Amino acid sequence: MAEVTYFVALPFVATDDGIAAGEPIECFNPTAVVMKAEALSRKDGHVGAVAFIR
Repeated sequence: MAEVTYFVALPFVATDDGIAAGEPIECFNPTAVVMKAEALSRKDGHVGAVAFIR
């Protein structure tokens, strides 16, 4: 069985109750996912972001 690797950037947004995960964005490779997470972390309304591989 072939393995599938997912590269995901996950932003975090401010809410009335604190912080919540935003909409995950799938990317094509490790470089792209790190760049996307960095860009998301600087976007207005976002309080941070993570890049992860699964």
